Amino acid sequence: MLPAKRNKNQYLSKIATSLFSDEDYNDYKADLIISLEQSNLSFRDLSYFLLTVDHFYGRMYKKGFLSYSMTELVQLKADEIRQGSIEIIIEDILSKLPLKEAVYFYLLIKHLPSGLKSISETAKNFSETFYNYERAKVVRQARKSLRKNLKNDDLLKDLTDDEIVKLAQNLQKRYQIDTKLVEKASRFANEKLKGVTIKRRKKN
Repeated sequence: MLPAKRNKNQYLSKIATSLFSDEDYNDYKADLIISLEQSNLSFRDLSYFLLTVDHFYGRMYKKGFLSYSMTELVQLKADEIRQGSIEIIIEDILSKLPLKEAVYFYLLIKHLPSGLKSISETAKNFSETFYNYERAKVVRQARKSLRKNLKNDDLLKDLTDDEIVKLAQNLQKRYQIDTKLVEKASRFANEKLKGVTIKRRKKN
């Protein structure tokens, strides 16, 4: 008899248990909270960040990103914005996304790669070959930085080294779909993103 096939994304179940607990998800709502520094905010940089979060979410829409972009009713909205440090509240995230996609959504925001910097100005006067070489180098550095950040994340402490590598690869693939936008958003996140948390509350 052949051995049971191992779930390639088993690590997502581990993260989901740590993030949302192993209680019955039907008993509570899980709000996703994005906390930002409120001082000296650039409107343009903030818009890049919010658009990136919107794209992360929209690419998880079951009917595809184009359908998401054209259907206002399903587009991501902040249920509340609090002052102090700015807190953007997305209520009951598990009613909006399947469990594993909610895990990815959380991690994509939390670990927006701070190492990605636009090299368009550097490469402007050089050949396409040089540009591609430099961009590949930046991507390698970002991947290495991402793996390090994931390994230092307490939420992921139960993951093996191999699972960290797989998670980093999957996050990187999603980041690279919108590389130019993510580059801009990651610079903002590096300066202004204070944290991303999940707050659970009982359903009424």
